[in-house]
Amino acid sequence: GDISPQTTGGRIVAMVLILAGLGVLSFLVSIIVTAFNEEIEALRENSIYTELNRFDHFIIICGFGRVGQHIARQLEKDKQNFVVIDPRESYILKAKRLGFLFIHADASKNDVMHNAGINNGATTVICATGDDVINVYITLTSRHLNPEIRIISRANNQDNVKKLYQAGASNVIQPFEIAGMAVAEYIGQPVAFEAILGIIREESHIIMETLCVHPGSLIEGMNIAEVGFEQRKLMLMGIVSANPVHQKHKNSYPIKNQHFYFNPAPHFVLRDGDLLVVIGREYAIDYFRDQIEKSRLKNGRKQ
Repeated sequence: GDISPQTTGGRIVAMVLILAGLGVLSFLVSIIVTAFNEEIEALRENSIYTELNRFDHFIIICGFGRVGQHIARQLEKDKQNFVVIDPRESYILKAKRLGFLFIHADASKNDVMHNAGINNGATTVICATGDDVINVYITLTSRHLNPEIRIISRANNQDNVKKLYQAGASNVIQPFEIAGMAVAEYIGQPVAFEAILGIIREESHIIMETLCVHPGSLIEGMNIAEVGFEQRKLMLMGIVSANPVHQKHKNSYPIKNQHFYFNPAPHFVLRDGDLLVVIGREYAIDYFRDQIEKSRLKNGRKQ
């Protein structure tokens, strides 16, 4: 049977032995649990990498803040494959709750982006963190690993736009500047605000589309005022063009070899190859597109 110490000294020794035994046991259990958790984490990451390998193409979203979350929801709605990368535990837990593929890591590290498939199926990297410096590092890493991949980066400060392009970004988006510019340009135009809110709220009857100015079409050579967007129940958001003749206009924003002219003036003359970014009801946009196409075919000229 058990030996019970009878003296005070013996009892002290027994207590010390008990506490030491519990400490050793707790230490061993903690080692086992830690190893088990690490193994589970490795298995989870391997399952994510295995699932990414099944996709022919997918998008990498770096940063899961407000902007990254909105991008992920839109991609999910459009049934596009994507993976979220973020080092912050709270954002990763949110991505997990939403059922998105996620990698809990720093996207500015080469091995993380390599394992995420930047050279194996990834078509686009979106740098959506709220820190421009981190976005620059992610852009540099991504461009170094894959010179051909498309990189879309968020910029919070105008001074950092040039740095992001120098780092290798294909496109740079300034969400706060865009929002402020839209408010300034459309003050006093409640219809314009309703159209934009309709897209944000995902109302099915209001959409944003691009229409090409084909050579020989009815709108080639017209200015904005002559087209009559209001009569067509459409709102012109802007024009994307590579034609240097437009560069005299204000509200011009570079997009690689092109420029985006936001809310162009009524005297803006449309040229061959210009892309009109319009907002309106789907049937109105389709009807206008048909008119452009029919006029092009009538004149016997092809795109």
